[in-house]
Amino acid sequence: MREQSTLHQEAPLRACLLIGGRSSRMGQPKHLIKGQNGLTWLENTVNLLQPFTTQIVLSGRGDVPASLDSLVRLPDVPGVQGPLTGILAAMRWHPDSCWLLLACDMPNITPEALQWLLAGRHPDSWGTLPRLKKDGFIEPLLALYEPQAKSYLEELCASGCLRISMIAERSKIAIPVVPQSLCRAWSNINTPEQLSQSLL
Repeated sequence: MREQSTLHQEAPLRACLLIGGRSSRMGQPKHLIKGQNGLTWLENTVNLLQPFTTQIVLSGRGDVPASLDSLVRLPDVPGVQGPLTGILAAMRWHPDSCWLLLACDMPNITPEALQWLLAGRHPDSWGTLPRLKKDGFIEPLLALYEPQAKSYLEELCASGCLRISMIAERSKIAIPVVPQSLCRAWSNINTPEQLSQSLL
């Protein structure tokens, strides 16, 4: 059996983008909102991720721009809702990969934020779920899930718990505090009001 450190070093990095939300508060599909460059949030996020990842896949039934028709679409895990269905579908599809899980409503992600997150990968860590404050909530999106984390996620699924952040209680999951200068990358835009504020 290979040592965990070897498995960690060999695990390719793939990204799973969640696009299945109803976007009821926004009033339109958030991943199709266009940024100032004329591209959709989804297109901008895919372009940002490409230099860092081996492959990018989509989880959810939302429509996508024609430019992204070639991306793999993962079906939901039966009986599972929310982000857990996306990360489980991804890890069952490629259990040998480290997965970067992101939401479609995080348009402020930067290369610097990704570099910080990836720099924290370590052979003894089974995943990285950041916090914006030392005593703050765990951020399960824009987070890393190493291949070994699949066992934790499968346990959550079997128990009926849908909160991915619960795996942060496990000793093998790192929960670093995000540097203040990078925190904006973890912000979600859920309403027209928040969208207006983000453009100021």
